[in-house]
Amino acid sequence: MAAGLSTEILLALVDVAEVGVDGTEVQRRLHAHGIEPRADVLLAALLRLETANLLTVDRNGGLQFALTADGRHRAYELGGGQPVHVQLLMADLVAFTEFTSAHGDAAARSAAGALLRAASDAVRRVGGEVVKSMGDGLLAWVPPSTEPGPVLAELAGGCEQPSGQRWQLHAASHVGRPIRHRGDLFGRDVNLVARLCDAARPGELLRTAGGHGEPEHLRVRGFDEPVEVWREVIG
Repeated sequence: MAAGLSTEILLALVDVAEVGVDGTEVQRRLHAHGIEPRADVLLAALLRLETANLLTVDRNGGLQFALTADGRHRAYELGGGQPVHVQLLMADLVAFTEFTSAHGDAAARSAAGALLRAASDAVRRVGGEVVKSMGDGLLAWVPPSTEPGPVLAELAGGCEQPSGQRWQLHAASHVGRPIRHRGDLFGRDVNLVARLCDAARPGELLRTAGGHGEPEHLRVRGFDEPVEVWREVIG
């Protein structure tokens, strides 16, 4: 088994229901954290976790993978013992691909760097931390009671295009209990905030708590029940 891969698999699957997910979904979850094992190496690692009674493999109608109770407990131990109670923030720059095509790679790197610097300042000011940068996007955590709108407005205000125009953001916030491991965060809550960020309109925050007015019940890929969200303009 590749060094460390078993740990990454356990953390990636910690939120999966007993029905399990297929190998493509396992690969997608690992890829989201910068891990891209060959298919044969991944399958070998999954089957060894089954042998260790940390993973179940349903072979009826295709392979489906899910953690056993022992596997979930092991994931918690590897993640620092317990999930951490935080508010997750995810944001990315609107129309970044088109911007890169129009202005080139150097301008794109500059824009991504400005986003990271602005986010680091904004979340540190409220006692949070940027977990990772993904080029035109990032994942951060802030204390659960933090109002996300002002943090994201400050972040957006620190990002300017060459024209001087402020970048618009897609953004999402969610209070949950992700698993911390080696400075990264894993689990169902991270997957949810990422999907909500993808669903946000330009210049919009999708939040799962603390909004005003009537919430919307949004169907989110990978989640059985609709997610209650509030839409809010960043600015």
